[in-house]
Amino acid sequence: MNDILITNTTVVTVDSSNRILRDAAIAIRGREIVAIGPTEIVSVEHPAREVIDARGMVALPGLVNGHIHTITSLYKGTMVGFGFEKTAGEDTALAFSATPEIMLAASHLVAAEMLLSGTTLANVATDAITFEVSSQTAEALGQAGMKAFVQTAIADIFGPTDYDADAQFAEAEKLLREYRGKFDGRILVSLGPAADMSTSLKTMRRLADLAKREDLVVHMHIFPRWPMGIFSLLFRGRSPLGLLKAGELLNRRLIAVHFLAANNGDIKTIAKAGVSVVHCPSVWMNAAIGPKHWLPIKSLHEAGVNITLGTDSCGGWIEGSDMFTEMRNCILMSNFLYGAGSLKPVDVLRMATINGAKALGLEKETGSLEVGKSADVILLKFDQPSLQLSSDIPVMIVYGASSRDVQTVLIDGRIVVRNRELLTVDVEKTLETATLAREELYLHGGWELGPDGATPPTTSWLERYPNERLAMWGARFARLQAIWNRKGRH
Repeated sequence: MNDILITNTTVVTVDSSNRILRDAAIAIRGREIVAIGPTEIVSVEHPAREVIDARGMVALPGLVNGHIHTITSLYKGTMVGFGFEKTAGEDTALAFSATPEIMLAASHLVAAEMLLSGTTLANVATDAITFEVSSQTAEALGQAGMKAFVQTAIADIFGPTDYDADAQFAEAEKLLREYRGKFDGRILVSLGPAADMSTSLKTMRRLADLAKREDLVVHMHIFPRWPMGIFSLLFRGRSPLGLLKAGELLNRRLIAVHFLAANNGDIKTIAKAGVSVVHCPSVWMNAAIGPKHWLPIKSLHEAGVNITLGTDSCGGWIEGSDMFTEMRNCILMSNFLYGAGSLKPVDVLRMATINGAKALGLEKETGSLEVGKSADVILLKFDQPSLQLSSDIPVMIVYGASSRDVQTVLIDGRIVVRNRELLTVDVEKTLETATLAREELYLHGGWELGPDGATPPTTSWLERYPNERLAMWGARFARLQAIWNRKGRH
């Protein structure tokens, strides 16, 4: 007898044929899907101990968040209107000052939000250098029942730390030893060079060797043209993609985050190398960088590049971790740039599911609803005015659905959300702990928090940068600027 049988639902498989099955059932035994087909047949051939009548619902594969910074779940509402440079600086200054306790609280909070919005697999970005802090994210997401990739940051040039390369590798390798495959295999580890500008060629090649030896993905912020391309040429003598090629990281293991303002040459280069790209549309719309700097998603899609979606960061970037928001903003941005119909809704749905799994090397295990794959399933409530069943279900999912429509979530055949109740996380305790952690983080950073906003310290973020050498230069620059301003007044 099977463990769970989901009946009377519309199944959006996101398989290679994008099949949609009405009045269908999904049979689950242990962690796997063992049958998908008409309810009248599957329910007879695959009886189960628990039957979920999903009448009026749509079954989807669990969503995959291709890029998220967990610490920023504590930033919500505090950096809105700062602009790109100041938000990025204040974000970094706070993130890398987090204690293990603060990171644990932030990670429990974001785990709750992701699960309630249908995300079952997350690729967590570089929020800490040390094992002690990074491991808290692995613990929180693992305890919540999620699947996730975690990493420590590697940045031996201009990095947010005084650790040298050897010390940073020691932290990364400890995380790999301790957490790869933990929580019944749901937690995995990736390598996290912060960016091309902050990673030396020697360290890139060392990372490439480790990635090849252990078959690890490399998750990295990459800006081939704007704003880092110019700095890369000036200070490193190579373009960002040139650095990656010289560093032996330009291959199928690489997940390139953002990839803004890429030209046709950049696109051909990564398409040939098999690199995946994570698109985070909401943060760049909010940062108002201008359409000429946005990701050329149509050209990437036409070139066959594997594109996935991510929510990135809260706190002046985007105030949530809802992948339905990213799907909608992705297609709206594409329509704005290239015209209506430039992307099909089913293509965007694939970006949020199977493409994310492929980027992480898990497309044979998750990302679609197929026999033999993990039972990572979400049920959306469609029998309501905002989401009436229509002749084109993917259109309604991408344009109309939201996190509030997620009713039930299963990961590896285990129910973690039932009728919008989160079963694996104590939400009330999580909110209380996160509130205290937020206050501690901002107090440590010198911020003043109030009900109508947050005020950063009067010193610049560079003066408070976690790397003491860079903070020293920030202080010197601030003194020169003050002298210049005084002369200007006289």
